[in-house]
Amino acid sequence: MADFSDKSEIIVPNGSRLFSFPNLNERLQRVAAKELKENEFVRKQSLEQMREWIAKNRRIKNCRTDDRFLLRFLRVKKFSVMKACEMLEKYLTMRQSYPKWCKNLDPLDKDLQQVLDYCALVPVGRDSEGRIVIMGVVRNFDAQKHNSDQMIRLNMVVTESLFDDEANQIAGFTHVFDNTDMTLAHVTCWSLENMTGYLRSVVNAVPIRLKQNHFVNVPGFAAQLSKYCLSFASDKLKSRIYCHRNVDDLKRNIDEKLLPREYGGEVPLVELNERFKRYLMTKREMLLALDEMEIQLTDQVETVHGSVDIVDAGAIGSFRKLQID
Repeated sequence: MADFSDKSEIIVPNGSRLFSFPNLNERLQRVAAKELKENEFVRKQSLEQMREWIAKNRRIKNCRTDDRFLLRFLRVKKFSVMKACEMLEKYLTMRQSYPKWCKNLDPLDKDLQQVLDYCALVPVGRDSEGRIVIMGVVRNFDAQKHNSDQMIRLNMVVTESLFDDEANQIAGFTHVFDNTDMTLAHVTCWSLENMTGYLRSVVNAVPIRLKQNHFVNVPGFAAQLSKYCLSFASDKLKSRIYCHRNVDDLKRNIDEKLLPREYGGEVPLVELNERFKRYLMTKREMLLALDEMEIQLTDQVETVHGSVDIVDAGAIGSFRKLQID
């Protein structure tokens, strides 16, 4: 197994450790071996095969090939090299097809800074399994001023930055969304094109191990939207979705100490958000460098809304030629 002793915690500029606990490294070792079937031999061989595939793929003009980046895809696909390569191709196509969501994820960008200041999507800690817990507070997002494009960009900068931590690649993510005081504007700010593009493209192309998804107090007027979103989810993902009538019900399923002070925890949401923004600055160079990756967009399949459906866009032909021993 790899040594995660220097990779299992998020390091902020002042050197303090964020979201760690005793024996996290040992837990990551167990999860990687048991759930991902990861070991040094498999990891080395898979990385070599993936780099060879990238080098031979005529569509890929530029792509990161360092271990940390490629392991995002290998781990989420449990070291099936073919499936990891397929997801990488979808990921690159998604980034190029939706630049308004994926490009210039700069923590210093004024528009993005303003959305980050809302405290609408904030990493708040790790659960006992080592999973990073992300808290979404819907009412904090100003849907009168911003639309779903900014909402998706916020989601992308959070996930892209956290992917760079191998602990998150291995242990996975737990999402908690508090929909209390959600307004109709939070629904109507989503165009059908954005909703369909996000669900069919981003959700299927981003290499994330979603272990639990908790939704609190979803209002009745959002029920149809929720039903529409679930129609895109796999059976496995659906089995990991939990709905709670209120925050008290949530606390019976999530350790209260993991939540912000406003929900019974110890640290205020604003402070957690400030710590996350400092962490983002340590990832700024990496986030900007993602824009250098390039793939040739060919054989794209258009949806009924005229947007590119990257779930089926050009990946299959390449994999028919892929030979892995």
